[in-house]
This record gives sequence, structure tokens and C-alpha cells, in this order.
Amino acid sequence: MEKVRFHITVKGIVIYKGKVLALKRVRPSSDGLGYWEMPGGGLEYGETPHEALVRELKEETGLDIEIIKPVYTFTAIRPNYQTVGIGFLAIPTNDHVILSDEHTDFKFVHSDELKELLDPQIYNDIILTLKEYENVTKNNNQD
Repeated sequence: MEKVRFHITVKGIVIYKGKVLALKRVRPSSDGLGYWEMPGGGLEYGETPHEALVRELKEETGLDIEIIKPVYTFTAIRPNYQTVGIGFLAIPTNDHVILSDEHTDFKFVHSDELKELLDPQIYNDIILTLKEYENVTKNNNQD
């Protein structure tokens, strides 16, 4: 059997003042998922998923975040290579984004606008989390 490689990645659904952070890649994804994505990246040896997300968000956006909870998982299978991912709901301490050289643009957008930016595969992975967040926020504002 051929050697199969595994890659573990983390992604953040970063919500600030009711809007979600989306990043535009320099080049489209090698997975065919387009230019726009959620911030995040791969774990380095010895890191926990939480540590990796905090590091990746700082590297890609300059933001410090508070991780609320893990909210979804995903996988991408290619010949001899598999990515397994964990998505986290996170809140930044501010909205002052400083992009790394991996991205050319960013937007904080409402969930309906996000649908226009993201590949449907990515959007479908996160929409339930966005709806849950919106419901919790509405309920908290009614109290």
C-alpha cells in the first residue's frame, strides 16, 4: 500500500459585531474552492488545535481571538493525501486586520453576503453555526 499523508487544519468562524471575517487568497485554492476562505491553517508538530488557530489568526490577520468552541469538522480526500479540519467559533478582540502575504483582501460580512463569496462546500459547512450564533444573539438581545 502506498504511503498516505494526513494533514490536520483549523479554521475560524470569526464573528465581530454580527459579521463574519472572510479572507481572499492570493491564488485560488488548490482544492478548487475559489479565492475566499475562512482564516486558519495547519497544525505544527506539538500544537493543540486551539494553539494553532490562535497562531494562524495572528499570522494571517494580526487579530487576537477568544475561541468560543469547536463547531464543525470537515475532510478533503485526494490521492495519497487527506486533510481533516476542525472549525471553531471565535471572537476577535478588535477589528484591526493586518493581512499576511497569503491574502489580498478581507471583509466582515453578514451571513447572506458570505454565501456570495464562499464556495458552496465551505458555506454549507458553516451555515448551521452562523444560524445558531444569530439565534443566540437575538435571544440575548430580547432579554
